[in-house]
Amino acid sequence: MALGLAAFCVFALTLRLWHLQIIKGEFFRDRSENNRLRTVYVPPSRGLIVDRNGEVLVRNRPSLNVDLVIEDSPNPTDTITLLAEIVGQDPATLLEKLTRQGKRSKYEPKLILRDVSRDMIAKISAQRHRLPGVIISVVPARDYVNGELAAHLVGYIREISGDQLKNTSYAGYRMGDVVGQSGIEGRYERYLQGERGSQAVIVNASGNKIGAAYSHLALPGSDIVLTIDRKLQEIADRSLAGRKGAIVAMNPQTGEILAAAAAPRFSPGIFTSEMSKEVWTDLIEGKDHKLTNRVTQGAYPPGSVFKIFVAAAALAEGVVTPQEKFRCPGYMKMGGRRFHCHKHSGHGSVNLFEAIVQSCDVYFYTVGQRLGVDRIFRYAHDIFDFGEPTGLDVGDESSGLIPSTQWKARYFRNPEDKKWYPGETLPVSIGQGAVTTTPLQVARGISAIVNGGKVLKPRVVMKVVASDGRVLEQAPAGPEIIRSIDLDPTIFEALKKAMVGVVEHPRGTGHKAALPKVAMISVGGKTGTAQVASKESGVKDDDHAWFAGFAPAEDPKIVVAAILENGGHGGAAAAPVVQDLFAAYFGVPDEEPLPVDTKKNKNRRP
Repeated sequence: MALGLAAFCVFALTLRLWHLQIIKGEFFRDRSENNRLRTVYVPPSRGLIVDRNGEVLVRNRPSLNVDLVIEDSPNPTDTITLLAEIVGQDPATLLEKLTRQGKRSKYEPKLILRDVSRDMIAKISAQRHRLPGVIISVVPARDYVNGELAAHLVGYIREISGDQLKNTSYAGYRMGDVVGQSGIEGRYERYLQGERGSQAVIVNASGNKIGAAYSHLALPGSDIVLTIDRKLQEIADRSLAGRKGAIVAMNPQTGEILAAAAAPRFSPGIFTSEMSKEVWTDLIEGKDHKLTNRVTQGAYPPGSVFKIFVAAAALAEGVVTPQEKFRCPGYMKMGGRRFHCHKHSGHGSVNLFEAIVQSCDVYFYTVGQRLGVDRIFRYAHDIFDFGEPTGLDVGDESSGLIPSTQWKARYFRNPEDKKWYPGETLPVSIGQGAVTTTPLQVARGISAIVNGGKVLKPRVVMKVVASDGRVLEQAPAGPEIIRSIDLDPTIFEALKKAMVGVVEHPRGTGHKAALPKVAMISVGGKTGTAQVASKESGVKDDDHAWFAGFAPAEDPKIVVAAILENGGHGGAAAAPVVQDLFAAYFGVPDEEPLPVDTKKNKNRRP
């Protein structure tokens, strides 16, 4: 009997060994290997974003993330609850974040906290014995070197969303990856991202790394070289401090954007770490609309800046000659209503040059009446390309609006409202009424006037350079011409001359855009003061202040368009802003140098 019992025990042991080694062998080999070797994915360093002179605007820095290996935690919920207590966060938020990441390979870490401070890491490390499965990883994070500088232009990155993961454009991405969401970061994500690497690490029984087995190096992303000049950008951003509005500087010969500032701004760096719900709500729903790029998405009535394009249409159509004069008594009567000029006492008898220099509304009421709204539409929309996106590759653009009789017939439902009345053409002729444009459209339109009729596609990226130095994408050597405007060259010359008069003529409205005489650089431009009503109350609000200018007048190298929301008069508020950019571009000192006293050989103030 004893022999039979012993034989049975040997048989049972042999059967158990056969089951463990043959039937379950692969399972236990995998379990054993995973307890010793872990595959860790290594995120790549994103490419740099630099200005036209190679100055770094966006780079990378090391950051600390907190991850959880679920298989190493006997009770992940308890672990997360304790971790939340240590870092002072809501456990439900961290658990939701863990759940949202979905399925992953066994023993693959799941991201819990991103870009954690060193002080917080110290607190977590002190409690590691109570946090099974919690690990600390070092990964590259975005470093926006100059804070809010060019925030809307460079954009920001954030953790990839569920909808983005479903998009074929993001094939190969994983939950927890960070991707560009706006601006250059978003539009050039495919270049900036790089290629993920992997590393097999050796861990102990507690899941802590004790060595490395093999690795596949991550491939850094490509660098983006922009056309903007950091120094000009700094001045543009500084000019908008505490204001709402936009400034854009453009090379009128190439279409290169030299500066593009919008305000209020946001700090792209806040997206690299954990963000509170209150901060996010303020960004997307706050009254300041901080995420709106007013350079391309702000649709404003252009005010008197629009008169330049109405004048071009009038001269081209022959409805007025440069010498013809109209009398301005301070208003025009139409349909029993008075349409006032901004100078209520009137400008007297003025020709085209004088009307632009002094920004006479009555002159342009008369011109607009002769043209009619549809001819204004044809020149502004079909020729100068207002009312259409410019194609600048930094995100969605507002089209703006140039009204016409067809537009009104489509837009309104009531038959009485569909009809276009003559009185509606008058405000359109001075850039009011239904007319809206973006600051970038204005800069491009003025560029077309001063470069002899070339409507250019603006660009902000000069080239894309791979980590090994190869140029992957290069902007064309010359400008991208959307349309060549077939107008008599004398029309462009007449308009340029009048715009120089706006700045330099004694009666001009844009004196504050002029550079000091010592610079010997002539400036031209056009002021604009656009009336607006409050969206909340419908009551008239402070006017928007516009100035769009160019320099040097003889051979323009730079065009700047600036709008200050509710800033008042364009000549008083916006013209000095443009002058600051001109001074920086040409290296003109803030003040004229003191005259030299040749007798005493020392400087003295006049």
